[in-house]
Amino acid sequence: MAMENSSLISKENLNKFRFSAADVLKGEWEKVYRRFSLQRAEKLGNSFKGKVKIIFRTSENETKMVDTTVWSATDDYVSLKGGMTIPVKAILGIEF
Repeated sequence: MAMENSSLISKENLNKFRFSAADVLKGEWEKVYRRFSLQRAEKLGNSFKGKVKIIFRTSENETKMVDTTVWSATDDYVSLKGGMTIPVKAILGIEF
C-alpha cells in the first residue's frame, strides 16, 4: 500500500474530509481483499483493542491515513473508536 504517499491524520479530524461516491478500488479482487482486511481489523479491534492504519482517499483525491481501532465494519461504513466513520468505498487499504 502507498503508505509513504499518505499523510497521517487523527481520527478526530475525519469529519473535516469529504468522500467520493465512487469506489477508489477498481478490481473485484481488491474489493474482496479490502472486505477481508476490514473483517480482520474489526476482530483485532474488538478482541484485543488493537490498532490498524487505514489508508483512504478524499473527494479531493488526497491520500490520508488514520491509525485507529476498528469497532465495526459493514458493507458500507467502518466505525472507529470515538464514533467516527469512513465509507468503505474510500478505503484503499488496511495495514496491520
